[in-house]
Amino acid sequence: MAHRVSVRERLWRGLGVLAVSALIAGPLAGQTLTSSNLPIVLIETDEPIPDEPKVPGRMRVIDNGGGRRNAVTDPPTGYDGHIGIEVRGATSQLFPKKQYALETRDADGENRNVPLLGMPSENDWILHAPYTDKTLVRNAVAYRLVRRMGRYASRTRFCEVIVNGEYQGVYLLLEKIKRDGDRVDIATLNPDETSGDDLTGGYIVKVDKAAGGEVGGWDSPLPPPYPFGRRVRWEYHEPSPEEIAPEQAAYIERTITAFEQAVATENYDDPARGFLPLVDLGSFVDVVILNEVTKNIDGYRASTYLHKDKDSVDGRLKAGPVWDFNLALGNASFGGGADHRGFQFDWDDRADGIPIPFWWARMARSEPFQAAMKTRWTELRAGPLAPDSLDALVDETVGEIAEASARNFERWPTVGKPVWGNAYVGETYAEDVRYLKAFTRRRAAWMDGALARGLGAPGPGPAVVLSRPWPSPASGDAQVTLTTGSADRIRLDLVDAQGRLVRTVFEGPVDGGTRTVTVQTAGLATGTYFLVASGALGTFSRPLVVVRR
Repeated sequence: MAHRVSVRERLWRGLGVLAVSALIAGPLAGQTLTSSNLPIVLIETDEPIPDEPKVPGRMRVIDNGGGRRNAVTDPPTGYDGHIGIEVRGATSQLFPKKQYALETRDADGENRNVPLLGMPSENDWILHAPYTDKTLVRNAVAYRLVRRMGRYASRTRFCEVIVNGEYQGVYLLLEKIKRDGDRVDIATLNPDETSGDDLTGGYIVKVDKAAGGEVGGWDSPLPPPYPFGRRVRWEYHEPSPEEIAPEQAAYIERTITAFEQAVATENYDDPARGFLPLVDLGSFVDVVILNEVTKNIDGYRASTYLHKDKDSVDGRLKAGPVWDFNLALGNASFGGGADHRGFQFDWDDRADGIPIPFWWARMARSEPFQAAMKTRWTELRAGPLAPDSLDALVDETVGEIAEASARNFERWPTVGKPVWGNAYVGETYAEDVRYLKAFTRRRAAWMDGALARGLGAPGPGPAVVLSRPWPSPASGDAQVTLTTGSADRIRLDLVDAQGRLVRTVFEGPVDGGTRTVTVQTAGLATGTYFLVASGALGTFSRPLVVVRR
């Protein structure tokens, strides 16, 4: 049985991406790992592990295989050598359980390709740290589902991790997205390949959250999806911003822009003159199906990859690989993530400033795309997306960590407690897993009907939107604007970082759909507070920083 919604839970359920700074779900519990049915990864560094750059360290991997247990005192059988390691992620960096990016290296600090936990040899790896996902399996389930669909997605292995003598819990070892015959199988693009067919591939680019010049890339020249919004941001992934030659940067930008412009034209679905000759349609269909069946709130607008090989091989743009499903499968209380209805590519959340590129919905509503999607959906529903297949995939994945998950939640006691973004808070781990399976079944069943009817008109946006407070930080009063598309009564609460109600700032109808509210900060100590706007149809939250001078 899920918790009833309290003020504290309305805070966690409504928080936006920027409002995570004070998030820890209770005190950390001690845990000593002695042995496991999972591989054990032991990492040691001489200094704290920063965001960047990577610091040197050593890693030992104990993986006895053959169904044998692994003990921390066993000799390392999977790896014993040098690494470079850093904390990775955006929002996740604010969680106490850290994610890591690491490189396997030789004694001189140079990259060293090695196989890890049965994965093909490489040097770039990710240790994903499921935290807000109480099931611990959402990413593993999504990536394994993609591979069963016949597409590349990062290979996965669960493990238990100890960093500098401290047990850190259950992690998921992932392959970093990069060009490689065993990963994204496209041509390598050397810095001196700046003309002819050499110039045309291979590239990996992504749509992501970074603004302006924070990361190497460019802003789409096409207007934003809505007035005063932000343009879609494209980033170089491979070649990296540091390695891409000017000619290569110009080429891939021209190629992507030509694709965007083709989708924007009146004859965009013309088989000869529209977007179809520019793309591998099947890859885009599969990414849409995967993002939709998982209701992935970031699936189109963040960590969304496209890649391109050389023209002499296949010069069409391909969608993928997919990445990051931690907030998918019903886990997110915002962005429409908890509603099993509606297409996610239609979600219009103007408040958080991260647009979904217009071309996803426009392509999806073209006749060729709809026909291909219906055919593919029917095929997949008889295979990996069949109800029993989906349940079995979750059960199989959960079964791998049945023993280790108990230790993880002793270290990070989050079960039964609201953590940032959670749409559902089960009393037990088993309830969280049942919710995941039930949501996936409801979502897939809704898609059965929606695809049979046709995609139709765009779906709903958020029921209530709260602007960012101004000014923030505030030493005096601040102002916010409430916007709602209904006659719903709105309640605006000011709560502290622990979710405790400080005061109700406003309660009543929002006449005309918009209302500006003054937030008095007199008597408040310096710190981070949260404004939580809630009504019958939804919740929205913003952080407010108060500074006393």
